[in-house]
Amino acid sequence: MKRILCLIIVMGLLSLTAGLAQGRKPSDLKYPPLKFEPPDPLSFRTVFANGLRGYMQEDHRVPVVNLAAIINFGRLYDPEEKVGLAELVGATLIKGGTKTNNGEAIEGRLAFLGGTLDFSLGERTATLSLFALSKDLDEALAMFIDVLMNPEFREGPFNLARARLIEGLRQANDQPSVILSREYERLIYGDCRLTWQPTRKSYEGITVADLKAAHGRFFCPENIVLAAAGDLSRAELVKKVNKVIAPWNNGKRSFPAFSKVFPEAEPGVYFVQKKINQGYISLGHLGIEDTNPDYFVVQLMDSILSREIRAKVRTDEGLAYDAGSRFTYRWGFPGTFSGFAQTQSSTAGYAISLILKEFERIRRELVSDGQLGTEIGYFLETFPDNFSNPLTAMTSFGLLEMQGKSMDYYKTYRDRIKRVTKERVLQAAQTYVHPEKAAIMIIGDWDPCNKGSNKFPGPLDKLGKVHWVSLRDPLAGVEIKGQ
Repeated sequence: MKRILCLIIVMGLLSLTAGLAQGRKPSDLKYPPLKFEPPDPLSFRTVFANGLRGYMQEDHRVPVVNLAAIINFGRLYDPEEKVGLAELVGATLIKGGTKTNNGEAIEGRLAFLGGTLDFSLGERTATLSLFALSKDLDEALAMFIDVLMNPEFREGPFNLARARLIEGLRQANDQPSVILSREYERLIYGDCRLTWQPTRKSYEGITVADLKAAHGRFFCPENIVLAAAGDLSRAELVKKVNKVIAPWNNGKRSFPAFSKVFPEAEPGVYFVQKKINQGYISLGHLGIEDTNPDYFVVQLMDSILSREIRAKVRTDEGLAYDAGSRFTYRWGFPGTFSGFAQTQSSTAGYAISLILKEFERIRRELVSDGQLGTEIGYFLETFPDNFSNPLTAMTSFGLLEMQGKSMDYYKTYRDRIKRVTKERVLQAAQTYVHPEKAAIMIIGDWDPCNKGSNKFPGPLDKLGKVHWVSLRDPLAGVEIKGQ
């Protein structure tokens, strides 16, 4: 493979040299278009015993194997009185050990074998990931499934994890960017599962029995998709997995009810006082779900909008370290739409005014052929990157199935991008971008932010009614007095 790659590079350089020798520029050289067809998810799909689903790809180039168990479980499934439960499951699943091995023994043995075992937690999905040399797969797989099936959540690791999480609450108001993300979501969604935060009381109300109950409720074959890639035999791996999970029963899964109705924030400025020399800014409103028929048009529209905001705020005016726009997406809920910037306190108002002008511009004017062509080209050219890593591809297929999305998502992706027109971009902007509804969240020092600058002198209420937002004591979950 390396020899072939080197040969291709040498031939390309020779072609370039020959062209230059004949007086041609590199831009004059023509090559056939790159042809790439995304793999069919169904060709990798497997069903194991007890309803466990999987996606597997053999890749024998390197003698390693990667496994990922994707579980339909996450922070949004916490009961209101026990917010932080999923975090404690995540912090203790491996370190708490299993019925036959403690966590230190499991991690120590895997480290000796040159492997790793990790657990990551999201809103509605969690992932237990294994990396191992293919020669050690049998032993590593046994530990991987043992942790998945039989976690013990021992008191010692549980108490330590809980103490660390409680201690971590003390730093919850230290980082302005963290505050901005949290408070902007609270502003857009209100008080609901999407914005609940753990406190000392909620952590201390969680017991080992709660962790075991959560495990029994969500960790079962029918609620998991296994992604596997590497130096493995699909047929052999199916046999090995089936043998180990044969006694694993499916419990009675139940998921909390979710509302998609959120209060609409009053337009205006929402200010969080923090004695810093920068203004951290997000402004916008509720966004859309990724199941929206206009999803692909909105992605292209937002990418163009983000570039324009960045050009105006950062490049032309030199106001911000970072600026742009984003539509966020989350499984089963509308995400948020926001323009964002981080700038000097005195230029916070000016940066916001520039962002709002770009919101208006993209709603009023057709984007240029060049702008749309650049974004379509970017989306198409980066599309193969989704499949450059076999495990990433298998995980993506598993998430499609878990979230109930169409298995032809990747097959139709490029055609949907190509069908986007300037007119559709304008229509999407007019439908989904509403400057008049923008809630403007600022984390910063009030006096310099409110005073403004020569190009945009204050006060900030020129941008709308000012609402003062008091931070909460993260340990107690109540507003901090006198802030």
